[in-house]
Amino acid sequence: MHDLSPEFLIGRIIALLGLSIILIFFGLKLKMPAIVGFLLTGIMVGPSGFSLINDPKQVEVLSELGVVLLLFTIGLEFSIQNLLKIKRLVLLGGSLQMLLGVVLITPVAMLLGFRWNQSIVWALLLTLSSTAIVLKIFQDRGEIDAPHGRGAFAVLIFQDLAVVPLMVILPMLAGAEGGDPLYLVALKVIGVLAVVIVLAIWVVPLLMKWVAQTKSNELFMFTVALVCLGTAYLTDQAGLSLALGAFMAGMVLAGSPYAYQAIGSVMPMRDIFTSLFFVSIGLKMNVDLLIANPGMTVGLAVAIMAVNVLATGVAMKVTGLTTRVAMLIGFSLCQIGEFSFVLISKAFELSLFQPSELEIFLNVAVLTMAMTPLALALGRFLSLKMADVGAPEIQGPKVEARDHAIVVGFGVAGQGVARACRLTGRQYAVIDMNPSSVQAFQRQGEPIIFGDAVNEHVLDHVGIHQAAMLVVSIPDPLATRRIIVQAKTMNPRIYILARTRFLLSKDTLTSLGADAVVAEEFEAAIEVFDRVLTFFKVPEEDKPLRLAEARAAGPSDFRNPLGK
Repeated sequence: MHDLSPEFLIGRIIALLGLSIILIFFGLKLKMPAIVGFLLTGIMVGPSGFSLINDPKQVEVLSELGVVLLLFTIGLEFSIQNLLKIKRLVLLGGSLQMLLGVVLITPVAMLLGFRWNQSIVWALLLTLSSTAIVLKIFQDRGEIDAPHGRGAFAVLIFQDLAVVPLMVILPMLAGAEGGDPLYLVALKVIGVLAVVIVLAIWVVPLLMKWVAQTKSNELFMFTVALVCLGTAYLTDQAGLSLALGAFMAGMVLAGSPYAYQAIGSVMPMRDIFTSLFFVSIGLKMNVDLLIANPGMTVGLAVAIMAVNVLATGVAMKVTGLTTRVAMLIGFSLCQIGEFSFVLISKAFELSLFQPSELEIFLNVAVLTMAMTPLALALGRFLSLKMADVGAPEIQGPKVEARDHAIVVGFGVAGQGVARACRLTGRQYAVIDMNPSSVQAFQRQGEPIIFGDAVNEHVLDHVGIHQAAMLVVSIPDPLATRRIIVQAKTMNPRIYILARTRFLLSKDTLTSLGADAVVAEEFEAAIEVFDRVLTFFKVPEEDKPLRLAEARAAGPSDFRNPLGK
């Protein structure tokens, strides 16, 4: 029986937090992500280390809560409308990724001596990626809304949904009887989705409005927790995952005025419990087995990651994404995911695998997770190198204008640039990577082409050599930096205005060649400053001077309440 007494749990959590702080501190000095520090913490406190925790199940409940809270906050930032925009990536990209993975891995497993049914199960296990790791990395880097962030997210959503039918298929592959038939599982899923839709449209908005009117932070926080955990529990009872239910709960609240306050309520708890998830993954690693068979373990991990990069990259390319973005998504989804642990446990119960095979799988899976940050760094490097290789992906006539503006990204900011150009009588050309958006705007007469602005041929196509101004308004930090360097190299005289999410990126973009940088968090601070002046009835004739002073002083002015 597991020791779950309060004294035991608190003591172990203190040890975990203390060791994590030390490892993360030194990891940051070496430019390593915090996730690696948590994985190393798990290895060090586990059976292969100091044996402070001999059973991963002693922290699994807390770690699962971390995944639930992580997916809930992702859902809060990703509304149902945004999900519908990437439905092609979810359905086509997700299904192709898993199909290609099965096609590539199954024959190799059969050549290694596994039976056909075991080989298919291995293929399914190895094609599932880690939702928690990938989304955590992208969220920390502000890349959830970037093209590769949306693409990876779409595939992960499909994989999470696919876990349900896979759990039904496993007994069939093992030749066992029992379990719910597919039609019953489908009915359960449809029923859960119907309930969530009803909650989203009628119940939750009224409940949150009533709670917000009480002006009680405690009541609001408990209500948010109820919506999150209640929806997660509901989906779990229907055979779906807890994490998927939490994500759906987040999307329910995303369209309400209370989304940002909800994020603030759960963010501190999310970060603590999510860290325990990564620690629990490290606990599963058998270091003695790794030391005994280093070549085999590392070789299998690298081979599996390479196959996943290939399968995912090809699938994303088929959906219409550029080579650079497809490759980056492939590298981001190269690891084995947490839901594979659930599936292999079920397969082990059905006698599909031996205990020794289970141990090897756990080691290889954890190793692929630990290597994800390195794989992503390699993917970023190779994707930029590959951007200029091959025929450019361009749809639209070549631009022959002079002294015009070039807009990269045609979201709200990009459309604002186009409007300004029309008002001032300036010509402009737009580059965007969303095929459906490009086609829609082309029908409206917008001078827009489909292409990746990282590619110098695409920039040349829109007349970069003759352009007066370049506005980079995409939510992809990596691509933004490359575009600035590329544009300045091709046209040193061009004026570059870049958009960034975080103020800390401003100096970097300026050093690369941007003439002006718009930081979203600083602009939000200015807007809030303006609204507060209005609320306190500062004379309208004084406000322009105050706003100008705030902009001139920069962020330091907001850190000093006296403005001195």
